[in-house]
Amino acid sequence: MLDRVGTWSYGQSLVGEYSRIQARTVITQNQIASGKVGDQFADAKDKAGVLSAAKMKAAEVEGYTAATKEVLNRLNLQDLHLQQLSDLSARLRDAIGDALSTGHAPALMQDVKNLYAEAVTLLNTRLDGKYIYGGSRTDQPPVNATDLASLVAAPTIADIFDNTNLKQTQRLDENEILETGMTASDIATDLMQMFKDIATFDVGVNGPFGMDMTAAQATFLTTQHIALPDVQTGINTLAAINGTRHEQATVALDRHEGLAAYFTKFIGDIEDVDLAEAVTRLNQDQVAAQAAGRMIAQLNQTSLLDYL
Repeated sequence: MLDRVGTWSYGQSLVGEYSRIQARTVITQNQIASGKVGDQFADAKDKAGVLSAAKMKAAEVEGYTAATKEVLNRLNLQDLHLQQLSDLSARLRDAIGDALSTGHAPALMQDVKNLYAEAVTLLNTRLDGKYIYGGSRTDQPPVNATDLASLVAAPTIADIFDNTNLKQTQRLDENEILETGMTASDIATDLMQMFKDIATFDVGVNGPFGMDMTAAQATFLTTQHIALPDVQTGINTLAAINGTRHEQATVALDRHEGLAAYFTKFIGDIEDVDLAEAVTRLNQDQVAAQAAGRMIAQLNQTSLLDYL
């Protein structure tokens, strides 16, 4: 049997180069499939430390972005409720004004009852199962007097509120904390006092309100009618404060989204593979692998007969 001709070292060199080309091909194929230079920080080589820090900061920005969006949702809901309560106080004034203008009030207390129930519903609103106007107490309704009888029975208006005085806050970023919460007592003490005064008068010695109003009833309702604009102004002032907080949170969200876009590009510049360059490299390696494969095959087939 004739021995094959060729140096062992040359053959090993070809095999080694072929293996290296195959390994590079697998890496390049994975890069093209994923669009990334790799799946480990080490794949970024000298930029691994910068990439790690950028990803940590991007995750922090993402967390603040989510928290700020939740804040804006809450502030939007509070704005809606404050507008509704402001409108409700205006409707109460209109009901009293109608009674005063006609001298008849047979439906006044039904209007007061309906408006009070609406106010209680708004103040006892829950978001994600938590009462939003309860301060730090979110597991029970902040207004415990759910009807006019309970309201009249309360010794003082403060007794109908079960909220705490602690306002909820939210961190918008590392250096900015925003007070987001409002309490039922802060929002509606004056409005609820108005309801209590009217309901108490109706069941008192000068009540009830009926078809023909007495002079005492007219005097009382005139006083309430004059006072209601101040009640509405107080609610509108809180709505303005809520709007200022909404603007602050909106600015913070814009800032977070800008930073998120920056970090996405920054990380992408490090992680994302140049697809055109990767495809070119893959084609070159495939050609080189084929050439190396042919040379290995030719070397293995070469024998002493080729030189005789």
